[in-house]
Amino acid sequence: MIPRRRIALEFDDLVDALRCLWTSAEHAAAQVAAFERAFAASIGVRHAIATSSGRDALGLILDELDLGEGDELVIPAYTLGELVPLIRARGIVPVPADIDPTTFNVTPESVTHRIGPRTRAILIVHLLGAPCDAPALRVLADAHSVALIEDCAHAPCARIDGRAAGSFGHAALFSLEATKAVAAFGGGVVASDDDALVARIRARIASRPQREWPPVRKALLKLIEELGVRSPAYGLVARLMFSERRAGRFDRLYRRAHDKVRGNATAFSGFQARLGLRKLARMQARNRRLNALWEDFAARLPERLARQRRDAVGEPAFYNFVARFDGDIAALRAAAQSTGLDLGIGSEVMDDTAAMLGFDDCPGAAEAHARAVLIPLYEGLSERRRARMVDVLVRICRELP
Repeated sequence: MIPRRRIALEFDDLVDALRCLWTSAEHAAAQVAAFERAFAASIGVRHAIATSSGRDALGLILDELDLGEGDELVIPAYTLGELVPLIRARGIVPVPADIDPTTFNVTPESVTHRIGPRTRAILIVHLLGAPCDAPALRVLADAHSVALIEDCAHAPCARIDGRAAGSFGHAALFSLEATKAVAAFGGGVVASDDDALVARIRARIASRPQREWPPVRKALLKLIEELGVRSPAYGLVARLMFSERRAGRFDRLYRRAHDKVRGNATAFSGFQARLGLRKLARMQARNRRLNALWEDFAARLPERLARQRRDAVGEPAFYNFVARFDGDIAALRAAAQSTGLDLGIGSEVMDDTAAMLGFDDCPGAAEAHARAVLIPLYEGLSERRRARMVDVLVRICRELP
């Protein structure tokens, strides 16, 4: 079975995990500070603050922008559904703006349609590495005197007019989870040029406990998960987990398990900072290499699998390969699984947050949720396997009605 995702584990990651046992708190703090400086420089902003997760970063931004009970936050109608309870827990009202189903991103027009008298901020997502029109959206935000927040969890290498994604908003958030470009087995980053906002966030997290063990534990669990994915038994397990009847339930259980492993917010660790510095230094080269694979793979797929339009605004970052299938995606997945190819569909790709929130006027999000298919493409996937996937998908697209 070719799994839909793989984690790029390295021997040096395990060495760093062992080294953390002898790391002093002072040395760990110095490494975190070095990582923050390097990250800020890579984005082109004055400040970067390492946090316990990308969602923690978003929560800190919302809190320190003083969004609260009854304030409205415009969000994409197609994004990670787990952001909705995080926003609502603060009394903030999320209002979904529709997306362009070819780019999967919001547009200035769709966001304008959702701005009202209670709007206090706009959250944009550079989804799956495709940069959205952040310059125009910043102009829109300023015109309405609201804050612009950039979610760059998928896009630390994306650029617009020569500027990095994450440098246009009042603040930006990044994720350092195991499948991200700068993988530190958890953690996130707040990036901003706003000195006062940064000072408030730093004061807020100054008392968090410094623990090296939680991210090391997560790395070890990811290693076990990766060994399972690479085992001969994975094909049978995947067919059971991702059957039409069980897939949604398994996805919810998997997300809850990750939340439990993530645990309570702690300070970013020295172990994570060492990983982050090493991977940050290689981030651009990795992005160029994987973007080339993305383009080559997209050119070989059948027309029924329409590639995401990633370059509508700027230069994309590599994250995952997602296409829109003209047909029954459940039948596509079942046929692919029977040949040993694991595809992600529905909420395994992204969530229709408009539907989650009771809105029925976001057709772009509904179409994306109904048609989007995650196809395996990642570091370490051989040319032989990529060619096999193309052959399988060409045949299935020809045979399915």
